[in-house]
Amino acid sequence: MSKPNFPDRSSDPSGNAAGAAVGGGSGTAGEWRERASRHFVRGDNAAAARAARRGLLADPGHAALTALEAFARQRLADLTAALRGARRAVALNPVHAGSWRLRGAVAYALGRRAEAIRSGRRAVLLDPGDRPAAKNVFVGERERGDWARAVKVGRWIGVLAPESDADALDLGLLLLALGRWAEGWPRYDRRLRVAGARPPPGRLPQPYWDGASDPGLGLAVWCDQNVGDEMQFAQLLPEAAARVGRVVLECDPRLVALFARSFPGVEVVARSEPPDPRLTAPDVRAQIPQGHLGGLLRPDSGSFARGPRAWLAADPGRAETLRARYRRLAGGRPVIGVSWRSANAAFQGKNLPLAQWAPVLRSADALFLSVQYGEVAADLAEAEAATGVAVFRDREVDALADLDGFAAQLAATDLVISISNSTIHQACGLGRPVWGLLHVRPDWRWGVAGADCPWFPSLRLYRQTDRGDWGPVLAAVADDLRRRLADGPGAC
Repeated sequence: MSKPNFPDRSSDPSGNAAGAAVGGGSGTAGEWRERASRHFVRGDNAAAARAARRGLLADPGHAALTALEAFARQRLADLTAALRGARRAVALNPVHAGSWRLRGAVAYALGRRAEAIRSGRRAVLLDPGDRPAAKNVFVGERERGDWARAVKVGRWIGVLAPESDADALDLGLLLLALGRWAEGWPRYDRRLRVAGARPPPGRLPQPYWDGASDPGLGLAVWCDQNVGDEMQFAQLLPEAAARVGRVVLECDPRLVALFARSFPGVEVVARSEPPDPRLTAPDVRAQIPQGHLGGLLRPDSGSFARGPRAWLAADPGRAETLRARYRRLAGGRPVIGVSWRSANAAFQGKNLPLAQWAPVLRSADALFLSVQYGEVAADLAEAEAATGVAVFRDREVDALADLDGFAAQLAATDLVISISNSTIHQACGLGRPVWGLLHVRPDWRWGVAGADCPWFPSLRLYRQTDRGDWGPVLAAVADDLRRRLADGPGAC
């Protein structure tokens, strides 16, 4: 879930107008307001809250003190008290945009999304230039699925802060999710200018490639995102390579073997500091971040039709060895890989604990195989206790450190069922049938509706409709799995 935009810490957000609305600026309440304001600006929020409370004992209807105490409570993470104070502040002074913004931000943080959106809209109406309030409205409208309003507000934010790469990226991600590719890609490409982007975009000296065909051009392609994105955008490498003389690809070291096998016409090097000298060879006269290939090669929905169904190639020997092992364990039953959590702390709402998978695990006579990266022993034990089904773990495969071995494991499955994580990207890249379980507001690449995804032809999506409620998703997957296997194990 996105974070709400709270007030700037460098000034008193209660505002002079609020102070004059009720109680004036002089007398005991005014003096306490000045003290509270000084504490607040210095960052001593507990002292600011105490001073504001003392002033309110003298003048309970002082709007500025009410607002100031609410802002201090928000900084102290006492969100319930902050919301109570913000509600009273806007009742005392309904034309103070800052109090409405605070009410909206705190309401959003407490999960009161309808109140958050109403309050944010009121703040923007009172002060159209209030960018944090507008951002709160954008986030709220996006979260509730009012795409037209969210895009409209996102564009207004771009007018208020055209220099903000983070705001442009947020709108770009929404536009891409809506399939508005031409509008979304230029904003998406600003991701490299957002603070903390890695690797930094100035590592290589060459100009960016513009997509033009040049048989004599050497092109350096470097991956700027996580391994899931690297595997997703890797499907565009053959198209890029067809337009230039040669491609040198820099990627996560764990992907070198897999990519070198999958793209024999591409020279693959591991990401390192300093960069591999092959990336700056004399004939390598242009560079491009891998994610930028989207804007050049997928400018509209029709362009996805030329994409491959599969683009990654597992080690055939390792895949066959694993396939034979799993077939013996399965005894003629299908082999179904399952993955249930992501390592991305920013999107924990998409995780679905394996212990809750009873409807799926009990719906089919199959060998369920863990294709979950990271430590899984506790999850597997908890799931078996809760469901009565043992999910098999192959200790010879490290799905996190050995991505080439993990590719062989995925290639040995009949079906993969996973929440939104890099397992989907890799399994789909290998052309395996994949069922993806999505939380209510998933990442941009999955779109906003429907069971299909243009990036991954072998993927079927199951979407959560109510935040946190996985019951209908699991029931639908269980029903479809029963139907799929009704004709026998080979149906997988």
